[in-house]
Amino acid sequence: MNAPRLLVDIGNTRLKWAWCDAGAALPATAGISKLPTPWQHAGAVAHADDGALRVLAAGLRALRAGGPMPSVWISNVAGPVIAAAVDAALADAFGGCAPVQWVRSAAAHGDLANGYREPTQLGVDRWTGAVGAHRWLPRDTLLVVTAGTATTLDIVTVAADGGARFEGGLILPGLALMLGTLARNTAQLPALDVGEAGSIAGTQRRWADNTHDAIAAGCLAAQAGAIERTWRALGERGDAARPPRCLLSGGARGALAGALAVPFEMHDNLVLLGLHAMAMADA
Repeated sequence: MNAPRLLVDIGNTRLKWAWCDAGAALPATAGISKLPTPWQHAGAVAHADDGALRVLAAGLRALRAGGPMPSVWISNVAGPVIAAAVDAALADAFGGCAPVQWVRSAAAHGDLANGYREPTQLGVDRWTGAVGAHRWLPRDTLLVVTAGTATTLDIVTVAADGGARFEGGLILPGLALMLGTLARNTAQLPALDVGEAGSIAGTQRRWADNTHDAIAAGCLAAQAGAIERTWRALGERGDAARPPRCLLSGGARGALAGALAVPFEMHDNLVLLGLHAMAMADA
């Protein structure tokens, strides 16, 4: 029997995980209308919370339930201290017996070439997200948007010969960072959270008539404007009959969704999808 797989995305703020049962069938790849979530269990915790990591370890131990030891695939952008804490939680869950693969950015994965000037300097979350998106949409030009602590926009193109390339992209402060920076660095502007900002998306008049809504609308416009401008630039240089696909993920994706004026598709976690692709390729 194939071993189960544990996929772990350690972001700047949260740890997201997914568990793929041993022997679980893969979704079909031909003619899919949306990206899959090819795992059976998933969750998220604040990785700075030691108590939450202990609870996670207990939950993972219960998922294994005496069955085969999982192979663990991890993307980490939170640094070595958090990595050590997660390593300890995994040792608690599996007695130190589960093989762990800490993923790194590479010059290529399958037919996807990494076009970064120094491929190993590309954030592993960005690379893994692009791998995941391309794995399931191999013939499409992709704008991969992750709306987290930072908002990243990453571009994958496909040549006439079928070869794909991660072209690079943009990094800007995430929606929560934008909102928080205004509140912390001005004397009289109120603090808003992502949920409050997202609640006005799609319903806001063109010009806000109060400070609360003006902050939300301005930060949403900055995020959406970067996405829409990049999507249009990609469309202008590509095949008009096959426009780029904008894929939106990350914790703030719901807030941004209502502000976008271009077509998009949402996915819970493209990094986990990329880790799944890497784990399957290694099987």
